[in-house]
Amino acid sequence: MATPVTESAAAPPPKAHRRRFAVLYSVLVVLLATGAGIGVHMATRTIVKPPPWSSWVPINTNPEAAVREIAVHVQGAYVGPDGKPISTVRGGPLSVGSDPAVLVKPDSTATGGYKFFEGASVQYQICGTTTKGNCAIDQKKITPNTSGALTRRMAYELALMTFHYVPGVQNVAVLLPAVIKGQKARILVLSRSENKEPKSLDAAIVPMRKLGKPTSEEALKIAAATDPLIFHYEVTATSDNQPVYLITPLLIKDTAAAAGSAMTTP
Repeated sequence: MATPVTESAAAPPPKAHRRRFAVLYSVLVVLLATGAGIGVHMATRTIVKPPPWSSWVPINTNPEAAVREIAVHVQGAYVGPDGKPISTVRGGPLSVGSDPAVLVKPDSTATGGYKFFEGASVQYQICGTTTKGNCAIDQKKITPNTSGALTRRMAYELALMTFHYVPGVQNVAVLLPAVIKGQKARILVLSRSENKEPKSLDAAIVPMRKLGKPTSEEALKIAAATDPLIFHYEVTATSDNQPVYLITPLLIKDTAAAAGSAMTTP
Protein backbone atom coordinates (compact mmCIF):
# COMPACT_ATOMS: atom_id res chain seq x y z
CA MET A 1 0.00 0.00 0.00
CA ALA A 2 1.47 3.35 -1.06
CA THR A 3 2.49 5.75 1.59
CA PRO A 4 0.62 9.01 1.21
CA VAL A 5 2.64 12.13 0.57
CA THR A 6 2.58 14.23 3.66
CA GLU A 7 2.77 18.00 3.81
CA SER A 8 6.26 17.83 5.32
CA ALA A 9 7.61 15.85 2.32
CA ALA A 10 6.43 18.50 -0.12
CA ALA A 11 7.67 21.41 1.93
CA PRO A 12 9.79 24.06 0.15
CA PRO A 13 13.63 24.04 0.58
CA PRO A 14 15.04 25.70 3.63
CA LYS A 15 15.72 29.44 3.53
CA ALA A 16 19.53 28.84 3.61
CA HIS A 17 19.32 26.90 0.32
CA ARG A 18 17.24 29.65 -1.26
CA ARG A 19 19.80 32.27 -0.21
CA ARG A 20 22.67 30.18 -1.61
CA PHE A 21 20.88 29.78 -4.93
CA ALA A 22 20.22 33.51 -5.05
CA VAL A 23 23.92 34.28 -4.46
CA LEU A 24 25.05 31.85 -7.18
CA TYR A 25 22.53 33.30 -9.59
CA SER A 26 23.75 36.82 -8.85
CA VAL A 27 27.38 35.79 -9.44
CA LEU A 28 26.42 34.18 -12.74
CA VAL A 29 24.64 37.34 -13.85
CA VAL A 30 27.69 39.43 -12.97
CA LEU A 31 30.04 37.07 -14.86
CA LEU A 32 27.82 37.11 -17.94
CA ALA A 33 27.61 40.90 -17.86
CA THR A 34 31.40 41.19 -17.46
CA GLY A 35 32.01 38.76 -20.30
CA ALA A 36 29.67 40.70 -22.55
CA GLY A 37 31.45 43.93 -21.66
CA ILE A 38 34.87 42.43 -22.45
CA GLY A 39 33.53 41.09 -25.74
CA VAL A 40 32.24 44.52 -26.74
CA HIS A 41 35.57 46.12 -25.75
CA MET A 42 37.60 43.57 -27.73
CA ALA A 43 35.37 44.12 -30.76
CA THR A 44 35.45 47.90 -30.66
CA ARG A 45 38.91 48.78 -29.31
CA THR A 46 41.60 50.22 -31.59
CA ILE A 47 44.83 48.23 -31.74
CA VAL A 48 47.79 50.59 -32.07
CA LYS A 49 50.76 48.95 -33.77
CA PRO A 50 54.23 50.49 -33.49
CA PRO A 51 55.39 52.10 -36.74
CA PRO A 52 57.66 49.90 -38.90
CA TRP A 53 61.41 50.51 -38.73
CA SER A 54 61.38 51.24 -42.46
CA SER A 55 58.70 51.36 -45.14
CA TRP A 56 60.49 48.60 -47.08
CA VAL A 57 61.45 45.16 -45.78
CA PRO A 58 63.50 42.51 -47.64
CA ILE A 59 61.64 39.30 -48.44
CA ASN A 60 64.63 36.97 -48.25
CA THR A 61 65.77 35.54 -44.93
CA ASN A 62 68.97 34.04 -46.35
CA PRO A 63 71.73 36.54 -45.41
CA GLU A 64 73.43 36.76 -48.82
CA ALA A 65 70.10 37.00 -50.65
CA ALA A 66 68.90 39.70 -48.23
CA VAL A 67 72.10 41.71 -48.82
CA ARG A 68 71.59 41.54 -52.59
CA GLU A 69 67.96 42.55 -52.16
CA ILE A 70 68.95 45.55 -50.03
CA ALA A 71 71.44 46.59 -52.72
CA VAL A 72 68.79 46.50 -55.46
CA HIS A 73 66.28 48.39 -53.33
CA VAL A 74 68.66 51.21 -52.40
CA GLN A 75 69.90 51.47 -55.97
CA GLY A 76 66.36 52.18 -57.17
CA ALA A 77 65.62 54.67 -54.40
CA TYR A 78 68.41 57.12 -55.26
CA VAL A 79 67.75 58.97 -58.47
CA GLY A 80 69.20 62.06 -60.06
CA PRO A 81 67.35 65.14 -61.28
CA ASP A 82 66.47 63.20 -64.45
CA GLY A 83 64.57 60.60 -62.38
CA LYS A 84 66.98 57.77 -63.20
CA PRO A 85 69.18 55.87 -60.70
CA ILE A 86 72.48 57.67 -60.21
CA SER A 87 74.38 54.39 -59.81
CA THR A 88 74.30 50.64 -59.59
CA VAL A 89 74.82 48.86 -56.27
CA ARG A 90 76.25 45.38 -55.80
CA GLY A 91 76.26 43.58 -52.47
CA GLY A 92 77.82 40.43 -51.05
CA PRO A 93 80.49 39.10 -48.70
CA LEU A 94 83.61 41.24 -48.29
CA SER A 95 86.03 40.07 -50.96
CA VAL A 96 88.67 40.97 -53.51
CA GLY A 97 87.61 39.25 -56.68
CA SER A 98 86.50 35.81 -55.54
CA ASP A 99 88.77 35.72 -52.47
CA PRO A 100 87.34 36.49 -49.00
CA ALA A 101 88.88 39.63 -47.51
CA VAL A 102 89.21 41.30 -44.11
CA LEU A 103 89.07 44.88 -42.89
CA VAL A 104 92.12 46.28 -41.11
CA LYS A 105 92.97 49.71 -39.72
CA PRO A 106 96.07 51.14 -38.03
CA ASP A 107 95.88 50.94 -34.22
CA SER A 108 98.92 51.65 -32.07
CA THR A 109 97.36 49.79 -29.13
CA ALA A 110 96.86 46.55 -31.08
CA THR A 111 99.40 43.79 -31.59
CA GLY A 112 101.46 44.58 -34.66
CA GLY A 113 100.01 48.07 -34.85
CA TYR A 114 96.86 47.02 -36.73
CA LYS A 115 93.32 46.14 -35.70
CA PHE A 116 91.41 43.42 -37.56
CA PHE A 117 87.64 43.82 -37.69
CA GLU A 118 86.08 40.71 -36.14
CA GLY A 119 82.99 38.88 -37.39
CA ALA A 120 81.20 38.56 -40.71
CA SER A 121 81.66 41.51 -43.06
CA VAL A 122 79.51 42.61 -45.98
CA GLN A 123 80.65 44.70 -48.91
CA TYR A 124 78.65 46.97 -51.17
CA GLN A 125 80.00 48.77 -54.19
CA ILE A 126 78.36 51.87 -55.59
CA CYS A 127 79.22 52.46 -59.25
CA GLY A 128 78.24 55.31 -61.52
CA THR A 129 76.40 54.49 -64.71
CA THR A 130 79.17 55.72 -67.03
CA THR A 131 80.53 53.40 -69.70
CA LYS A 132 84.17 54.15 -68.81
CA GLY A 133 84.38 51.20 -66.42
CA ASN A 134 85.83 53.16 -63.50
CA CYS A 135 82.64 53.44 -61.37
CA ALA A 136 82.81 57.24 -61.44
CA ILE A 137 79.58 59.23 -61.40
CA ASP A 138 78.74 60.78 -64.77
CA GLN A 139 79.19 64.51 -64.15
CA LYS A 140 77.23 65.32 -67.28
CA LYS A 141 74.09 63.85 -65.72
CA ILE A 142 74.58 64.85 -62.08
CA THR A 143 76.86 67.42 -60.47
CA PRO A 144 79.67 66.38 -58.09
CA ASN A 145 77.95 68.35 -55.33
CA THR A 146 74.74 66.37 -55.62
CA SER A 147 76.34 62.99 -56.23
CA GLY A 148 78.69 63.48 -53.25
CA ALA A 149 75.76 63.98 -50.88
CA LEU A 150 73.59 61.24 -52.36
CA THR A 151 76.25 58.51 -52.46
CA ARG A 152 77.24 59.20 -48.84
CA ARG A 153 73.62 59.01 -47.73
CA MET A 154 73.14 55.89 -49.84
CA ALA A 155 76.16 54.18 -48.25
CA TYR A 156 74.95 55.00 -44.74
CA GLU A 157 71.48 53.66 -45.51
CA LEU A 158 72.95 50.43 -46.90
CA ALA A 159 74.89 49.91 -43.65
CA LEU A 160 71.93 50.63 -41.36
CA MET A 161 69.53 48.42 -43.29
CA THR A 162 72.04 45.57 -43.28
CA PHE A 163 72.49 45.71 -39.50
CA HIS A 164 68.72 45.80 -38.96
CA TYR A 165 67.69 43.06 -41.38
CA VAL A 166 70.76 40.79 -41.47
CA PRO A 167 71.56 40.09 -37.79
CA GLY A 168 74.69 38.00 -38.40
CA VAL A 169 76.63 40.80 -40.08
CA GLN A 170 79.11 42.60 -37.82
CA ASN A 171 80.77 45.01 -40.29
CA VAL A 172 79.64 46.81 -43.43
CA ALA A 173 82.01 48.33 -45.98
CA VAL A 174 80.70 50.42 -48.88
CA LEU A 175 83.08 51.27 -51.72
CA LEU A 176 82.26 54.80 -52.85
CA PRO A 177 82.58 56.10 -56.42
CA ALA A 178 84.73 59.08 -57.29
CA VAL A 179 82.62 62.22 -57.64
CA ILE A 180 85.48 64.52 -58.68
CA LYS A 181 88.42 63.82 -60.96
CA GLY A 182 91.48 62.43 -59.21
CA GLN A 183 89.70 61.66 -55.97
CA LYS A 184 91.35 58.94 -53.90
CA ALA A 185 89.54 55.67 -53.31
CA ARG A 186 87.11 56.04 -50.42
CA ILE A 187 85.13 53.58 -48.36
CA LEU A 188 82.41 53.91 -45.71
CA VAL A 189 83.00 51.46 -42.87
CA LEU A 190 80.63 50.85 -39.96
CA SER A 191 80.77 48.15 -37.29
CA ARG A 192 77.76 46.88 -35.40
CA SER A 193 79.62 47.41 -32.11
CA GLU A 194 80.03 51.10 -32.96
CA ASN A 195 76.49 51.57 -34.24
CA LYS A 196 73.56 52.40 -31.97
CA GLU A 197 70.39 50.94 -33.46
CA PRO A 198 68.19 53.90 -34.50
CA LYS A 199 64.49 53.85 -33.65
CA SER A 200 63.75 54.05 -37.36
CA LEU A 201 65.59 54.49 -40.62
CA ASP A 202 64.07 57.96 -41.09
CA ALA A 203 65.35 58.97 -37.66
CA ALA A 204 68.90 58.00 -38.64
CA ILE A 205 69.37 59.36 -42.14
CA VAL A 206 69.05 63.06 -42.92
CA PRO A 207 65.55 63.88 -44.22
CA MET A 208 65.66 65.45 -47.65
CA ARG A 209 63.16 67.75 -49.27
CA LYS A 210 63.80 66.15 -52.64
CA LEU A 211 65.94 63.04 -52.96
CA GLY A 212 67.31 63.90 -56.38
CA LYS A 213 68.67 67.30 -55.34
CA PRO A 214 69.57 67.93 -51.68
CA THR A 215 69.84 71.49 -50.44
CA SER A 216 73.09 72.93 -49.13
CA GLU A 217 71.88 72.51 -45.55
CA GLU A 218 70.90 68.89 -46.15
CA ALA A 219 74.21 68.14 -47.85
CA LEU A 220 76.20 69.57 -44.95
CA LYS A 221 74.21 67.47 -42.45
CA ILE A 222 74.92 64.35 -44.52
CA ALA A 223 78.64 65.20 -44.59
CA ALA A 224 78.72 65.75 -40.84
CA ALA A 225 76.91 62.46 -40.13
CA THR A 226 79.12 60.38 -42.40
CA ASP A 227 82.56 62.04 -42.01
CA PRO A 228 83.57 59.74 -39.09
CA LEU A 229 82.70 56.71 -41.23
CA ILE A 230 84.59 57.62 -44.41
CA PHE A 231 88.14 56.34 -44.96
CA HIS A 232 90.75 56.11 -47.65
CA TYR A 233 91.66 52.52 -48.46
CA GLU A 234 94.13 50.37 -50.30
CA VAL A 235 94.00 46.68 -51.13
CA THR A 236 96.90 44.67 -49.75
CA ALA A 237 97.38 41.23 -48.18
CA THR A 238 98.40 39.51 -44.98
CA SER A 239 101.54 37.39 -44.66
CA ASP A 240 99.49 34.34 -45.65
CA ASN A 241 98.14 36.14 -48.73
CA GLN A 242 94.63 36.86 -47.48
CA PRO A 243 93.29 40.00 -49.19
CA VAL A 244 92.99 43.04 -46.93
CA TYR A 245 91.19 46.35 -47.17
CA LEU A 246 93.54 48.61 -45.21
CA ILE A 247 91.59 51.71 -44.22
CA THR A 248 93.10 54.99 -43.00
CA PRO A 249 91.30 58.06 -41.65
CA LEU A 250 90.67 61.03 -43.87
CA LEU A 251 92.92 64.01 -43.26
CA ILE A 252 91.38 67.26 -42.04
CA LYS A 253 91.78 68.76 -45.50
CA ASP A 254 90.06 65.72 -47.00
CA THR A 255 87.15 66.09 -44.60
CA ALA A 256 86.77 69.75 -45.41
CA ALA A 257 86.90 68.98 -49.12
CA ALA A 258 84.34 66.22 -48.68
CA ALA A 259 81.94 68.57 -46.94
CA GLY A 260 82.46 71.13 -49.66
CA SER A 261 81.92 68.61 -52.43
CA ALA A 262 78.64 67.59 -50.82
CA MET A 263 77.24 71.10 -50.95
CA THR A 264 74.76 72.23 -53.54
CA THR A 265 72.29 75.04 -53.97
CA PRO A 266 68.58 74.70 -53.20
